[in-house]
Amino acid sequence: MSKPFDEAPAGPVTWESLRDAIIGLGERSIRKSYYGMLQEHLTELARFRTLLDETQEAIIVTELSTLRVVDANRKGLWMLGASSTAQLCQPLESFFASDEWRVLEACVHASQSEPRPGSGLLSLQREGEERVLEFSIRQDTFGQSQYLVIIARDVTERMRIEQELRRAKEAAEAAARAKAQFLGIASHELRTPLTSLLLLLQQGARRTGQEACGGELLNRMLRLARRLAVLVEDLLEVSRLEHDRIVIRPTHIDLRAIVADVVTDFRTRAPGRHFILRLPPEPAYVEADTTRVVQVLSNLLENADKYSREAAPVEVRLEMMEGVVRVWVSDQGPGIPEEQRALLFTPFGRLREVGQDSPGLGLGLYISRQLAELQGGQLRLEPADGRGTTFSFSLPLTPDSGWRHPSTQGWS
Repeated sequence: MSKPFDEAPAGPVTWESLRDAIIGLGERSIRKSYYGMLQEHLTELARFRTLLDETQEAIIVTELSTLRVVDANRKGLWMLGASSTAQLCQPLESFFASDEWRVLEACVHASQSEPRPGSGLLSLQREGEERVLEFSIRQDTFGQSQYLVIIARDVTERMRIEQELRRAKEAAEAAARAKAQFLGIASHELRTPLTSLLLLLQQGARRTGQEACGGELLNRMLRLARRLAVLVEDLLEVSRLEHDRIVIRPTHIDLRAIVADVVTDFRTRAPGRHFILRLPPEPAYVEADTTRVVQVLSNLLENADKYSREAAPVEVRLEMMEGVVRVWVSDQGPGIPEEQRALLFTPFGRLREVGQDSPGLGLGLYISRQLAELQGGQLRLEPADGRGTTFSFSLPLTPDSGWRHPSTQGWS
């Protein structure tokens, strides 16, 4: 038969001894009308205890004044290295190795003042393996007594994954640095002999211009060398972008005039292509680097000419809106599938099914977008409408631009 509740238990006050005392109180009482209520409360306590034991956090309760462990759930017993609550009621320090305790002691200590709450990571040797726990400490009052509650969660797997992610990130960054270094060195090494080759080919082309066969051969070699020079320059630009070495020299320029000049140049370079140019009558002043603006516009026109159907026109249109001037370049090519549109603005992002035999490394649009953003502008691919592809390039207007409301704006 269980002991009367008013008798002191022989051992430490554990959940089991408290439960037995409550049952004994009910069995030995003369008035048994409240026995059912005691059983109901006991059932609620047992259910709550089961919930505590099933949680993934370790919970340990110690007396504030002595740091004597008074209770722990199942995970807490594992953390303490105990098999049951009967092994509790000992100083918290006694459950841990000296190096383990040093970590806890920085946050848990008995003193006359309030203990300093804290949190941290604790490495434990349990069941033949090392586990890492992330713990926090809080102070609570139950009844008339004060306690420290330690709550800890096993984060060993999370720490392992984080470490692997860090190693993978470091390896990726090292590979990116090596790639950028290689591109920079290779491009510089190629640039010098290529420049000399271009000069020799240009001289040869001028001298043999009257010879049909020789002149044609040299001109073809010159075109190929120029194409190679563009590829080398693109590689150099990527290297500069990745090392933040791009220099932007903004000046006060009329974007309308620059667009007209670039289109005029392309009409000479691609005489078989019809370029439609739509410009407003007013100047469109911006603060931008002329060389970089020409570079972006030239890339858009080269792509439009490259991917347009034979004899199909390319349209270039400039409009001024409130605070912004935007240039649209539209072709009548095969278009770009929606699921692959974002790939265009990534390094080496070429869509081979759009142009299988088109030369290039897939760097032009990536470089152009970076150059646009470095000047406070934007380069984007407009939504597909089933009629080829349209890119737009925008820059902020300066206050002295001749912008008017679209209803009063004319075209040249």
